[in-house]
Amino acid sequence: MQYPTTDDWRSATVLGLSNRFGSGGQMIRFEYLAIFYGIIVGLALGNVASSVHMLLEAGKRVRWHWMAPLNAAGVTLATLGTFWAWWTGRTAADSPTIFLQLLPGSVASLLLYIICATTLPDAVPETGIDLREFYFSSRRRFWTLQVVYFTLRLFQVGLGIALSGFDPQVVGPVLPLLIGAGANILIAASLIYVRAPWWNGFCICLGFVGPLLVFGPMRV
Repeated sequence: MQYPTTDDWRSATVLGLSNRFGSGGQMIRFEYLAIFYGIIVGLALGNVASSVHMLLEAGKRVRWHWMAPLNAAGVTLATLGTFWAWWTGRTAADSPTIFLQLLPGSVASLLLYIICATTLPDAVPETGIDLREFYFSSRRRFWTLQVVYFTLRLFQVGLGIALSGFDPQVVGPVLPLLIGAGANILIAASLIYVRAPWWNGFCICLGFVGPLLVFGPMRV
């Protein structure tokens, strides 16, 4: 029995890429950008998974509270949902055509990593950690990042509308995105200043349920 050689695998790979991208090996703009966004999403989710593993390994040194873990779960769902929804715009008229239009979305994607990293502690001291105290000590940083993130998304969508010449075919589909981003900015801004546990808890629950309602039925 003859097994494939390295050259055979290399030829098969080249043939597969040729069939996928054409004889010229051309990669479309969406696929080119998807590599960057995919790396950022993978790093963000890996950070959350690493923090969860660390907390479980710490055992009794962790005083558990539901706010921080649920917040991390909500951000994880939102990150996955954002990446899922991005596929639906692969043929959209407002896809990036100039660097200035690409920049806000790229910075916002980098912020996703920082936001995910902010939801859970990076280390558990020998004296232990209280997750309730952790959430309230880091909430201002977390919600400020959320305000910046959704502001960048708002700018990105608005710039796409402006570059399209305010084409109704572009404005119509993205109008819910504008409204949603604006609502998220207002909610996150309130949480920077309001410490009330009931309001923080409600918004964290909303942040978990919201992505399921928005991205759950979405087909790509």
